[in-house]
Amino acid sequence: MGTSTIDIRLLTVNDWAVFRRVRLRSLTDAPQFFGSTLAEAQARTEQDWRGMLTGRAQFVAEANGVELGTVGGMPDPERGGIHLMSMWVAPEARGTGVADLLVRAVLDLAAAGGHAVVRLEVADGNTVAERLYLRNGFVRTGVSGLVRPDESRIEHEMVHEL
Repeated sequence: MGTSTIDIRLLTVNDWAVFRRVRLRSLTDAPQFFGSTLAEAQARTEQDWRGMLTGRAQFVAEANGVELGTVGGMPDPERGGIHLMSMWVAPEARGTGVADLLVRAVLDLAAAGGHAVVRLEVADGNTVAERLYLRNGFVRTGVSGLVRPDESRIEHEMVHEL
């Protein structure tokens, strides 16, 4: 599967079921790398999913009608710029360039909106994701914190200056 066959699409509020499906799959596949849990996501209502899509730009990567990954970009009103979040690529699409296309979608969104920076957090030990972000111009800021307040997993902030 080459990247020429991959479509990156911005989801609308009417795509809430697509977002839900991809998010549940990501939390099932790699729960250790996300700040929310599968149980929390399963408990969300249609209204919750629609609401989430109104406050962010959520992209999905698709090929032949199959969802292969997702990433979100949300304005960061406190620090400025865009916050890249909810990044996930399906196991069958890893290593195909899908992840780079998704990151590029958020970087392009930020640039189009006149933002100077894109920030993200990467879970400690998620070396594949960190290599992806480094390859796309992100660097660690030296800021680290807990993935969730109620557990001990650490995540590291990374930033890309546009």
